[in-house]
Amino acid sequence: MEQAQTATLISSPFPNVGEMPVSWGRDKDTRLAGNHKAIVDLDTGKLFSIVSKDYRIIRHEEAIEEVEQELSRTKGLGDYEAVTDFYNDGGRMRRTYRFKEVALQVKKGDFINPELHLFNSYDKTWPFIIHLGALRVVCSNGLVMGENLLHLRRRHIYELGRMNVAEEVGTLFTRFNQQAERWKGWTEKRLAPRTYTKVLEVMRLGVKATQTIEDKASEEASGLDPDGFPIISVWEFYNLLTWHITHNAVSLNHRVEMESRLRAASINLMR
Repeated sequence: MEQAQTATLISSPFPNVGEMPVSWGRDKDTRLAGNHKAIVDLDTGKLFSIVSKDYRIIRHEEAIEEVEQELSRTKGLGDYEAVTDFYNDGGRMRRTYRFKEVALQVKKGDFINPELHLFNSYDKTWPFIIHLGALRVVCSNGLVMGENLLHLRRRHIYELGRMNVAEEVGTLFTRFNQQAERWKGWTEKRLAPRTYTKVLEVMRLGVKATQTIEDKASEEASGLDPDGFPIISVWEFYNLLTWHITHNAVSLNHRVEMESRLRAASINLMR
């Protein structure tokens, strides 16, 4: 069976995460909180979270191994690049798998590669999540896809083996092709002022970011309509937003939050 090869870039080491008991009270009145425990970096003492006794640590390394086992069983992926980013001293991780040998053309000369985004955290911000995404090759924009195309999410009270990672990864190409067809339609669909306004409302961009998007839209538009609104396609507008997120997010946490908002806002682009 054909196996995918990896080129891995990791920006910082994995924390040595473990469990510690939690107590409360003072001096002789200190008591053990039997229904809770602390998730900590055993090397530095950093506290990531206080969780219930039912919480199961899914280590970043375990999550990666689970996903990469399924990737190795999936035919047609070819070589892929894996880049790992951390936030909160390793308390949150995002690992991006980019499949450079798989490319679809949205319009002439405009190619995209599929991506998988694996999320995991010890501070309870992100459960175990796998998102399907894409990279727009011409400008290195990271593209996000709708919840219904690939969104595997589990809380840490589950074991990794109970997650249907195999089915989700195995259907990557089918779902990627579905989204690519939708994007092709966006290249021929003109952006409506009402859609523009609604998307920006959901995105909740600041004044400066909104102005940046407006300026870029005017620059890339083929003209203005009688009301002065830029004549631009839905695909072009969507890529203005992904360009802003990819190149202007101030941190991994900020980027993930903005991508989540765009994922929610994208439903308005489909109407």
